Amino acid sequence: MANELKYGDPVTLENGWANWTGGFLDVTGTQQPQAVFAVQTASTAKRDRESGTWKIASARGKADGTIVMSGDLVYLVNQLGSTSYLDVNGVPDPASTGERYRVHTSAQPNRAGTSGEWFLFAETSSPDDGAIRTGDVVHILSNYNNTQGGWLDTSGGGAPGGNGLHTALVGHYSNRANGSGAWRFAHV
Repeated sequence: MANELKYGDPVTLENGWANWTGGFLDVTGTQQPQAVFAVQTASTAKRDRESGTWKIASARGKADGTIVMSGDLVYLVNQLGSTSYLDVNGVPDPASTGERYRVHTSAQPNRAGTSGEWFLFAETSSPDDGAIRTGDVVHILSNYNNTQGGWLDTSGGGAPGGNGLHTALVGHYSNRANGSGAWRFAHV
């Protein structure tokens, strides 16, 4: 089927907060040590050229063109400028509720241990064959520190200077607040 996600596909990730008004996963400038970009959501996937475009790469050596399955371990590679990987980086904001770590991108697939590895878990799909398809609701779990990194989530305003909607973070819960931990992929 044409709507299955495949390794190597360029995609966008839409956040489910408040009935899918959470925006698109996006990168912007950062001051975080060892980070390439800060990660936020933006109202459009094309806020700054390819800032909201990602490629799915296997963290287990699956070839490009192979179907992405629920439970797969992946890298999410941003396409703005030079290659950078979605990464758990930084301590939580003390004022933030439920935040485990900040999320940035890194020049390396794994900046520290398994900090750039992510499990994709679909809630369901049709047909029921384990494949993840565009439009499926997916929860994304960081593999950092033996899956103790937390669930990809959003909260508050965008990254400083990024003209975004919400800051990306990893939290304790797969659906912390009103769909904030739900994501759906679309092909670019």
